[in-house]
Amino acid sequence: MNKSLWILCGIAMIDMMGFGIVLPLLPFYAQSMGASPLQVALIIASFPAMHLVMSPVWGRVSDRWGRRPLLIGGLCASTVSYLAFGLAHTLWLVAASRIVAGAAGATYAVAQAAVADVTSDTDRTVGMGYLGAANGVGLMLGPSIGGYFSTFGLGFPGFVAAGLCLANVLAALIILPETKHGTPSTPTDTDVLTWSAWIRAFRRFPLSVLVTIYFITVSTLEGIMAIFALYLERATLIGAVEVGLLWTWAGVVQIAVRGLLVGRFATRFGEHRAVIVGVGTLVCAMVLLPVMPSLPWTFVAATLYAAGAGLLFPALTSLTSRTVNQGFQGSILGGTQFIGGIGRLLGPLWSGFVFQHVSIASQQF
Repeated sequence: MNKSLWILCGIAMIDMMGFGIVLPLLPFYAQSMGASPLQVALIIASFPAMHLVMSPVWGRVSDRWGRRPLLIGGLCASTVSYLAFGLAHTLWLVAASRIVAGAAGATYAVAQAAVADVTSDTDRTVGMGYLGAANGVGLMLGPSIGGYFSTFGLGFPGFVAAGLCLANVLAALIILPETKHGTPSTPTDTDVLTWSAWIRAFRRFPLSVLVTIYFITVSTLEGIMAIFALYLERATLIGAVEVGLLWTWAGVVQIAVRGLLVGRFATRFGEHRAVIVGVGTLVCAMVLLPVMPSLPWTFVAATLYAAGAGLLFPALTSLTSRTVNQGFQGSILGGTQFIGGIGRLLGPLWSGFVFQHVSIASQQF
């Protein structure tokens, strides 16, 4: 793995660690300031909402001005947001901190574009896998760190997250190079930076097929995650502890697949086969879920789920980045994050509706 890729993965891991430090404590912190359950939900939702809106914007801006300024700017904004979180004494400041953090976190599409810049077609899936694995490690470590430092006050983990992000800023200023070089060279691509052409680009083959796969799988996986604990509680009578262990195991499997397996698989069999096998593995997990005979089978389903996702998404991102000129990686990958964000919003809505009106009701007969 080249130096730039190591740096990008390290930045992504620490940035996601800050997110993981704050998120589990947010409901308790907001409630301590008098927030209602609805207000807590709105504050939590503000992060993915801003992520959804800003991902294509930052991607497009990075195509013009470079990846480095956007990544450093995002880290600076994250630092300010976590500092505001730690200092907050009013609910509106907590909400504002999450809105800023959501906008700053939307630079993940820029990080993906930077990985595409520094990798060749043959090893791009490896790079995307490493970036995803780094994100997973940060997200796994963050909650434990936040839980420990919450003993000093619910706002104190915000200062810890701000310190990590500030260190990330300094490291990026010193060692992060600009990865985007040159300008677009093909006349047919020069209008991708306009909104109408950006939309047309997503309607062309093969990008239209890739983003459709991405939308469907993201929507389905987010929908299952939203009701998975409730389903397991009714199906196998397990509690929060077992569900937590289950998701921890799934996280470990996904990190291992992204960091160790997906690159080798794609190199040997091709990225398109990695996508096919990833989707097939996810389908197997979905088929197994309704017919699990006992609790141990839930770990089999979780393993298939995590392995399929770990194999699918890096390969899918790599294929997506190769559909356009090098100068427009940010625009396309940012747009992909936007489409995935819509799936993340719609998935829990349809799954919750179906679970309440079909699955739960069906158990009464």
